[in-house]
Amino acid sequence: MPAEAVIAALRHVWLTLEPLRVPVAVMGGLALAAWKYVRATRDIDLLLGIGQSDLAQVLDRLAAAGVRPKRIPPLISLGELDVVQLLYEPPETFLDVQVDLLLGKSEYHQVALNRRVPTHLPELDVPVAILTCEDLVLHKLMAGRLIDRVDAAGLLRANRTTLENHYLTQWAKRLGVADELTEAWSEAFPGEPPPLHVKG
Repeated sequence: MPAEAVIAALRHVWLTLEPLRVPVAVMGGLALAAWKYVRATRDIDLLLGIGQSDLAQVLDRLAAAGVRPKRIPPLISLGELDVVQLLYEPPETFLDVQVDLLLGKSEYHQVALNRRVPTHLPELDVPVAILTCEDLVLHKLMAGRLIDRVDAAGLLRANRTTLENHYLTQWAKRLGVADELTEAWSEAFPGEPPPLHVKG
């Protein structure tokens, strides 16, 4: 999928949500570039600081802007996670871009949203907020797919000198991904132990 379509979709969704003043951060593949690790992506992942009770207002506003549910009902519960999958076709692209909204209902998600940082993504003419590198790594480790593990190692490697290691390791333990962090660190820096003990 052309990168221009994904960027156009992010711009449209971001500006549509902005008047609602809900905490929101870009995560997933689009956020990687801001942390010096670039790879192609075909969809948009956003973390929203809302629960199911506030979802109807968000979906109504997005629907009015041409962002439609991928399925009915749009909400999928995956254990601790609630995800809404939507589709948007930017003008003149004839392509559907998938937009995944992760509802940040846990303590950790609220912390991650509070730590989000403003940035300008490449090719995007409006400012957005993204997850910090540490929180992006943690989300990648929780997702658990092979590509997410590769992303996590790439992020660690690209941002080694600025990582908040204590935050990263403590939340890895609390979220149950300490072993995954150890593996990602070993992949990023072969032969080196993690900077802090993360087992357990």
